Formats: sequence, C-alpha cells, structure tokens
Amino acid sequence: MKDGGQKMNKVFERVKEIVLKPRETWEKIKLEETTTNDLFKKYLLILAAVPAIANFLGRWIIGVRIPLPGAETFHFSFFGSLGSAIVGYVLTVVSVWVLAKVIVFLAPTFGSVKDELSAFKVAIYAFTPYLAAGVLYIFPSLSVLVLLAGLYSLYLLYMGLPIIMGTPKDKVLPYTVVVVIADILIWIVISVISTPVIRIFGPDLMRGM
Repeated sequence: MKDGGQKMNKVFERVKEIVLKPRETWEKIKLEETTTNDLFKKYLLILAAVPAIANFLGRWIIGVRIPLPGAETFHFSFFGSLGSAIVGYVLTVVSVWVLAKVIVFLAPTFGSVKDELSAFKVAIYAFTPYLAAGVLYIFPSLSVLVLLAGLYSLYLLYMGLPIIMGTPKDKVLPYTVVVVIADILIWIVISVISTPVIRIFGPDLMRGM
C-alpha cells in the first residue's frame, strides 16, 4: 500500500513538473536512466487510469446532458460504462506505444537520433497534460476542456523533440506536424475498433433523469 502511494506521488510530481516547468523537466528527463518497461509500469499505466476511471464514473453516475432546453440527463449502463473505460484504457496505452514507434521510425527523416527509449520518453511525457486532464471526464459536460490540455500536449511535443531526440531547429516543426497527423490517424483507427468492442459489454443509454 505504501509502495503504491509512493508511485502515485511520483507520477503526480512528474505531471506537475512537465506542466509547470516543461523545458527544465525535458532536460531532466533527457538525463534520466530508465527503461521502456519502467516508463510504462511506473508512469503510463498509472496515468492512463485517470481518464478511464473518470470516464466510467461520468458516464454511469453523473450522466451526459444534451445542451438543449428541457433535455434529460442520460446515464449509460454500468457494463456499457465499464466497457468504455476498459477499452479506452487499453487503447490509450496501445496508442502511445504505436506513437513512440512512429516517432523513432521517422527520426532519421528529420535528422533526429533513432533511439527507441528517447521516443518513448517523448510520446509518454508529451501527452501527460492530455491524460491528466482526463479527470474532467467525470463531468461529461467539461470534456471539451480536455481538448485544450491536448493542445498543450502538442506544444510539449514540439518542445521535447529537439531536447530528447536531438531534432535540428529547422526540422522540429515538420517533425511535430507529421507526428501529430500520425497520432490523429491512430485515434481514428482506435475509434473504429473500439465502438463495436464497447457494445459487447452491454447497452449504452439506460435512462433519463
């Protein structure tokens, strides 16, 4: 239990660092000795649970209200909400893994260091604000704010590539743009895959309140 609390504290501290002191934190991350396995187990798997749990609670307990006069609040079924959370969690982790692979694959094209560990550092830490902001999914009406955190994540990606991957200044922007396009394509594929899988868990909308 104590070990779990320490892990959570470390994750929280890193989230705070990368959000509030991004450049300084990227320099720190560059020098850190770690492994891809540790980045996943001690950071990503914990942080990715934030939007998953919030999504579950928001859909099942809080409910979704259509922004129209007199509209009801719709609650999703327990199993539908649980399925959405589980599938979302798994696919979030998978998407980060795929994105890291894309980053390292494209590295030589943009004059960057082809190092897998560095690519995973960029993919995982750049999208920290987006994942952390996923706590807002507990209130579905605030979900749009997560997109703002996503924009900050893109800025962190732009800042992190030259520091972690050694990308030349003149190639940082095109590298960032291509990675972002790749990420969008990854999420389109994820959306196509996840929708039928989620439906396996049970019916979606259950009741209005």
